[in-house]
Amino acid sequence: MKQTLFFIIWCVGFCACSVDTGLKPLQSGFSGRIAFQNDWPEATDQVVVVAAKKFPPAEITDIVMGEPLPLFQDTVHYAIYSAPITFRAIGVIWKEKGQAWDVTNVIGYYFKGDDLFNPESVVIRNREQMIESVDIVADLSKAKRSVQSGISGKLVVKQPWPAQAESVIMIASESFPPKGLLDLQFSPPIAAGFNSIHYEFNLQPKTYRLIGTLLLGKDIPISLQSVAGVYLKQGDLFASPVTIASDTSWVDNIDIPLYFTQ
Repeated sequence: MKQTLFFIIWCVGFCACSVDTGLKPLQSGFSGRIAFQNDWPEATDQVVVVAAKKFPPAEITDIVMGEPLPLFQDTVHYAIYSAPITFRAIGVIWKEKGQAWDVTNVIGYYFKGDDLFNPESVVIRNREQMIESVDIVADLSKAKRSVQSGISGKLVVKQPWPAQAESVIMIASESFPPKGLLDLQFSPPIAAGFNSIHYEFNLQPKTYRLIGTLLLGKDIPISLQSVAGVYLKQGDLFASPVTIASDTSWVDNIDIPLYFTQ
């Protein structure tokens, strides 16, 4: 009887030790190398790799943040661990000392091909998959410091909204036409459905050769074809430049009509 009882206890103990609790550390995710270009701003506080579950992200909850990267180096290696998921974009975000995180303060994206307007998705298919060589070039000259300057005006819709429209975002570029996402500064999304709306767009003091809007929605890729409106003064044939003179300057009455081609 005692031998039988001992055998049962041993079997129960063995089985308990063999159970997979599912609590083992994550082995899945992605990794790569960040190559930094241009000079590090003195006000640099942190730099992190982020993965966006939707793109462009509307708020901080739309992204997964990695650990802070080593600062003031030319290249660094990183790794982010995640359960299986599809990330719509991978980027590098810069943070200024004394300021909150800003999901639009991007200094680099993961691109795999020649399309510099649409970041490459990263698909983690199972809990053992670690995707390597997700390499990013980060341009430190794109870091945006905190300023109290920008533009304001009205967006006026001139035709019906497309059925797949979800929002519009303001864009600004020092170059025209822009060559890719890093040439653009973005505002937070403005929900679709309005007829006319007042906006304020915080921008660095510079001369912008393009001020406009992009239409966002299901199956609408970010490209020059998704431009819904451009600031154009009467008599100008191309986008009208706007100069913001100082850290506290606001330029008003930058009104833009919206036309949809989708």
